[in-house]
Amino acid sequence: MPAAQRPIELIQARSLIASLSTAAFLVDEDGNLLFYNAAAEELLGLRFDEAGEMAPDQWGSRFSPRQPGGAPLAVEDLPLTVALRHGLPGHARMEITAADGAEHQIAVSAIPIRGQSGQHGAFAIFWPA
Repeated sequence: MPAAQRPIELIQARSLIASLSTAAFLVDEDGNLLFYNAAAEELLGLRFDEAGEMAPDQWGSRFSPRQPGGAPLAVEDLPLTVALRHGLPGHARMEITAADGAEHQIAVSAIPIRGQSGQHGAFAIFWPA
């Protein structure tokens, strides 16, 4: 969906995320990655304008999210997925592999985005753990 047709809540969330110095992701109600900010670019080793928007299975596996200790973490168990499917905040500690091959341990908290017409997506903030 073009940005002009997106719910105002997602447009405002993108503006907020762009201004944060904490790494953050924004997804729509279908789980499509719409944006991540400069702090996330630094941690992920990939600029958003190079990565672009991604479907849930793409962003859910692109950075190889794993449980602490290395066991795979399914897309269904990621905090953003929890926020989208259940309309509740989600939190997890995990390991990821950045695009440049760097390994990171991070903590992630995701929050659903709701408006008058229902849930429109979710955003997550993450930081080194």
